[in-house]
Amino acid sequence: MEQGVDASVRTAPAALGLTTLATLAVAATGRVLRWSPAAAELFGRTTAEVRGRDMCDVMLNGEHREAVTTAIAGAATGTASTALLPLRLGDGHVVPVEFRWEPMTDIQGRVTVGVSALPRHDAPATDQVVLGIGATLDLRQTARELADALTSRLCYGAGVYVLERLLVDDQVPSYEETESRVVVRRMALRVADGRPHDWASAFPPDEVIAYSVDTSIVRSMSTGRPIAFTSLDTQTMGRLRDRLSVRPSLNEILGLHSFLTVPLIARGTVMGFTVLARRPGAAPFTAEEADLAHRLADHAAVCMDNGRLYDRERRTSKILQRSLLPVALKTPPGMQIAHRYLPAGQTSRIGGDWYDAIPLPGGKVALVVGDAMGHGTTAALVMGQLRTAVRILARLGLPPADLLRNLDEIAQELTTAQFATCIYALCDPAGGRVTIARAGHVPPILATAEGSSELIDLPPGLPLGVGEASYEAMEIQVPENSTLILCTDGLVEHRTRDMDTGLAEIRALLSEAPHDLETACDQIVKHLHTGVSTDDATLLLARLQPPAH
Repeated sequence: MEQGVDASVRTAPAALGLTTLATLAVAATGRVLRWSPAAAELFGRTTAEVRGRDMCDVMLNGEHREAVTTAIAGAATGTASTALLPLRLGDGHVVPVEFRWEPMTDIQGRVTVGVSALPRHDAPATDQVVLGIGATLDLRQTARELADALTSRLCYGAGVYVLERLLVDDQVPSYEETESRVVVRRMALRVADGRPHDWASAFPPDEVIAYSVDTSIVRSMSTGRPIAFTSLDTQTMGRLRDRLSVRPSLNEILGLHSFLTVPLIARGTVMGFTVLARRPGAAPFTAEEADLAHRLADHAAVCMDNGRLYDRERRTSKILQRSLLPVALKTPPGMQIAHRYLPAGQTSRIGGDWYDAIPLPGGKVALVVGDAMGHGTTAALVMGQLRTAVRILARLGLPPADLLRNLDEIAQELTTAQFATCIYALCDPAGGRVTIARAGHVPPILATAEGSSELIDLPPGLPLGVGEASYEAMEIQVPENSTLILCTDGLVEHRTRDMDTGLAEIRALLSEAPHDLETACDQIVKHLHTGVSTDDATLLLARLQPPAH
């Protein structure tokens, strides 16, 4: 496996002086397709060195992979995004770089992602702190990063709280909000005294607390402005005394008298608040310090909301996908089938893979593997609609090429229109024949019982949804006990492996694979699927069984 790019190849004077916009194009998998001269200058790698490699490795030394992967996936499904990320140089310098990811389509109709990168030498010192907040889509991690940033620059202790109703979704909340109280959940607490375990024991994460509407904390959320105050409300003080009665070593908190509460607001929606406290005798919070805290809180709030929305969509997509994919394919007469579906590993994003085995009149069987591009609810919805359409079209008796032409027209009319790839194999076990057509999909493999195999050279066709596509089918005679292998690109492509290499590895495995299809499936998956893929993967093995004479 290739290693990340060595940052030492970039020198600080060159990178710090760059102001040119660097541009590149990447595949939906994150592999670099095109690389501008400005990108070569900024990141210290030539086109030949980076082509086919993972963007995160060659640009950011493998750091911030989750943020980059999410941005690429979003752009691949039509959503542009911008982020300020650090470019770490070999001499320790860190240059803020503004990245933007935008959806593109190449001349062959394939979905790609355009990326621009611009060094931000004008980024203020605050932005240097912001770079350390919200690099992941983990809401709790972002809350901890905000608390860390606040305690390192502004205060003795900081807590981050999010409205409970935003976290529970359709679950029953621990406490319900009323006109007289607001209910929040503690997401993070940091105190700069070297006793994190003691404080976490006294004020644990995920504790749910109700605040009266007449407190400074709730007024700050209502007005959207930071509020400084010198004493805690009666209810909070009573709660603290009860909590600290068995932890006298932490009683110093009762003497704190300089507080600042700052609302967490994302896209006009109040998320919660953060509260800062200083030791007795410390100077009160100034207007400039309140402004800095507000800027950090605003940035963190958007990142936390992104994490909350992402987690909600991920859970929704999982439920949707599980309801659409068959738990186990029923083996049609005249066929042996083994299959595996593997969700994306690193970010747990839901993809658009689907597979099916459809019994048809006359003892024929249609095998289908498809991939709606992108991730999340949209990809799962498109996958479900196309899978249903294939089943209907197959039962109309359409030949494979005609079926894909009709499916392409349906894909163009979907309200959630986006590209998809598909391969459709019409199997005739009695005649030992298979007729196959594909729409921009990974080519199939045919492996014989003797251990030889071939990549079936089908016309590729355009992905579904592109429009004005033409598809051609190929009929092949299948030798007895041969195995047909269908898969999605998530199995054979990886940031360190292109599709051709992945298909060659499958063929090498099949030369020594056991006769049993389930065991062969397991061996292929174990070898090719690393568990940290950014795309889901599907594998379908099928063997024709002619009726006994």
